[in-house]
Amino acid sequence: MEYGSPLGNGLGAEMQAFLDKTLLTNLTQNSYFDRMATMQKALPLKNSQELRFDKWIRMQDLYLTNNVNQKLTGNTIDPAANIDEETYQNVPANEYQTFVLPEGSSGASKAKMKLIKQKANVFAIGDWMPYTEEMQMFHDRWTVAETANQMGEFAGLIVDGYYRDLYVNGAGHTAVLTQDISDTAFTAALRKISVALRLSGAKYTNAFMSSSPNYGTVPVNAKYTMVMHTVAAEKLRDNPDFIPVEKYKTGGELENEKGIIGEFRVLEDPNAPLVEDSAGNYTVKCIAGGRDHTAHVPVRGKGSTEFVFQPIGSAGSSDALKRVGTVGWKSWLGAKVLYPERLAVVEVKVAF
Repeated sequence: MEYGSPLGNGLGAEMQAFLDKTLLTNLTQNSYFDRMATMQKALPLKNSQELRFDKWIRMQDLYLTNNVNQKLTGNTIDPAANIDEETYQNVPANEYQTFVLPEGSSGASKAKMKLIKQKANVFAIGDWMPYTEEMQMFHDRWTVAETANQMGEFAGLIVDGYYRDLYVNGAGHTAVLTQDISDTAFTAALRKISVALRLSGAKYTNAFMSSSPNYGTVPVNAKYTMVMHTVAAEKLRDNPDFIPVEKYKTGGELENEKGIIGEFRVLEDPNAPLVEDSAGNYTVKCIAGGRDHTAHVPVRGKGSTEFVFQPIGSAGSSDALKRVGTVGWKSWLGAKVLYPERLAVVEVKVAF
């Protein structure tokens, strides 16, 4: 689009597609936490604003209720109280005898499967700005394309914050430290968290959603992923147990990946949780997780995100002289942490 070219009464299909792509590209490149939600759901039908999810409780959790791993994970299994968490079981001695088939017998049916139905609301978010006749006609540096570019960057931060808070409030494992992130106490805490995740059934992340506006994942070396603020990621380099990405880079690295500590691949996000305690001293929350913990409507989905252009004069009687138009963005969000036992939050100090 040339500078100062009037848009007339509309964008046209090609220009609309270009602006939608520009908006979505910048949105996805600036939102990071949504890529951790790999269980995708399409937008619901028009007669509902709810997303419905099926959370299956595994047979092994229903059959084997005497679990010695509960104290390590913090999870509770109590079928009588209808409390079920996905947790690895310690099989009781001689349990196999329960399943022995006597000669000539088909045995007794155990018949245990359980489904917990969950739901989340879908809602629209967005923003817009007015532009005037003077801006379109005389300001040769203003373009709708640049508006879509900047709105996409801003929208990415809003979407990123939504998923960030969803994980912080929905995590099933937490650890709170008073030491600095460079201290080996942070390493020890991560070891406990990784054990809790493994015993809770959290699988390593072996694929991550790409920053492309299109659907797709990129394969990665299997580890848990941990996202932390830029300040924390940089200070983590002082931790003797941290291995920077430069020393193990063999392909399959993630965008914004900084290194590995223990069982976690560390990713940097300037929109991650951070609170300033005093000058140069911060409290950060590092968000870690395995695979398939959250279901969501991806912002990359068809119809989920769009650039909205209203030409000058489209406001009707409220714009009698046809001098004002608007540009904006709109996206649909909806997500639910189905398996909190596959997420963890580690709170730690950073002196920078």
